[in-house]
Amino acid sequence: MKSISNKKIDGDFFSSGSSKAETASILIDNKAVSVFKDNKCLYNLLKVQSVQDNKSIFFENGSLFVTKEELNVKDLKSLIPKTESILNHLDEFKLKSVFIILLIIIVILISYRFLFISFSSTLVYFFPYKWEQKIGEATYKTLSNTILEKSEIPEKRKTDIREKSETIFKHTKLYKNPEIKFNKSTILGPNALALPGGPIIITDELIKLLKDDDLILSVIAHEIAHIKERHSLQQIVEIAGLSSIAWMIFGLDESILDEIVFIGINIWSLKKSRDLEKDADLMALKLLEKTDISKKNFLLAIEKLTKHYCLKTKLEKSICMDEIKNSWFSTHPTGAERLKYLKNNLD
Repeated sequence: MKSISNKKIDGDFFSSGSSKAETASILIDNKAVSVFKDNKCLYNLLKVQSVQDNKSIFFENGSLFVTKEELNVKDLKSLIPKTESILNHLDEFKLKSVFIILLIIIVILISYRFLFISFSSTLVYFFPYKWEQKIGEATYKTLSNTILEKSEIPEKRKTDIREKSETIFKHTKLYKNPEIKFNKSTILGPNALALPGGPIIITDELIKLLKDDDLILSVIAHEIAHIKERHSLQQIVEIAGLSSIAWMIFGLDESILDEIVFIGINIWSLKKSRDLEKDADLMALKLLEKTDISKKNFLLAIEKLTKHYCLKTKLEKSICMDEIKNSWFSTHPTGAERLKYLKNNLD
């Protein structure tokens, strides 16, 4: 075993909790140190905690080695832990260096924003459909074990809805029509979810609230639009890319920064989610028009869902629609905004 500088380094070794020095020598190997006395190995590959005054090497087991001569640059580089090295470099930073690093970070983020995200909707089409469907199936399995329960809707009603949905699928030119699954869920309430590549989940609570098949089909059209445009996969790709950028800038060692980055990513993704929801809304109207289902059904479905939400939260309808759902933490456009652009697209 040899050090980076191809030599043994002589000095005094102090065992953990001892003030008695022993003449010894060390060899360095990838930020770990082996201690020798009279060619006998006392300790093998001790982890270095810190290096002080270019001579004192403190180990994680509490022991200490003091070199006779100051360590050279190569040995210091091979000894000093990554975190301490970064801090040392930060101490040496000049204002100019800080500006250069900030500029690099800004350029990376801008490049990501305008290049990667701009083409993410195209990139997803290079992702195999079979892989996307496996992601959706695995997600459904997880949800089934956590927040989904067995449906109580009669089989005939479920069959009717599935068969009527086929008229919408005909206009999508999907690689494979996603399966529509029915589940009860007190947590999700009246809701519908489109998982990557399918399936589409329709809750019992949604069917009971909307009642009319055409209203339910209009919601299914919205979920089909998500699958056709591969919105879920697009978000996965973009968030994975954003996470990678955050990792490169902040690293994974600082727990506080990790939390900040996590919150930032989620806020960004929720904003992005609202944009995709609007796209799915408008595409749903086009699909309904092609299948001779009145587009007003989707408007009525959204009105019913919004009214249900407002009653559940016990808020005034105006406040509920214009303020609560306008939060950064909403995955959909505001109730008022959504109804407005849907009405504008009915004609």
